Amino acid sequence: MRKLLAVSGLALVAAAPPPSNDAGLRAIVAPVSAAQLKATVTKLVSFGTRHTLSSQTDPKRGIGAALEWTRGEFQRYSASCGNCLTIVDPSETFTGRRIPTPTRVRDMVAIQRGTERPNDVVIITGHIDSRVSNEMNATSDAPGANDDGSGTAAVIEAARILSKHKFPGTIVYAALS
Repeated sequence: MRKLLAVSGLALVAAAPPPSNDAGLRAIVAPVSAAQLKATVTKLVSFGTRHTLSSQTDPKRGIGAALEWTRGEFQRYSASCGNCLTIVDPSETFTGRRIPTPTRVRDMVAIQRGTERPNDVVIITGHIDSRVSNEMNATSDAPGANDDGSGTAAVIEAARILSKHKFPGTIVYAALS
């Protein structure tokens, strides 16, 4: 039977247990960097908007630029760990009340396979998209530092830190649109 635990990037921080007396665990999490988290949020904000309907092809602005930057970060971490991450960008085309014309909606996912129980999976997620109050406005700046740039930064930081280690179960790092 598969076990599945989904954890929001923000909930991961909020639900953190008291500090462990386990020196091994402390050593794994010691490199977590507030400066790195802030730099990641700043980078995500720099895309101006990450609205689902924003540009998917502009290399500097919009959801596409943010997703491709995230892919690059996952690729960099994977290269550092001997290609331990499988990076995929699942997508599907949607139409609906908030997506008036058929639109490809993409996620960016890095999978770190477990060494002993690869079917036991922990999923760490944050949503990379953002919007202004008018949910249909895809052109105004929607920097999304707190919608959910901080959660996505936690996902990326988790991939940076945890990909340097091997775990019995699989970890999925997902920036979701």
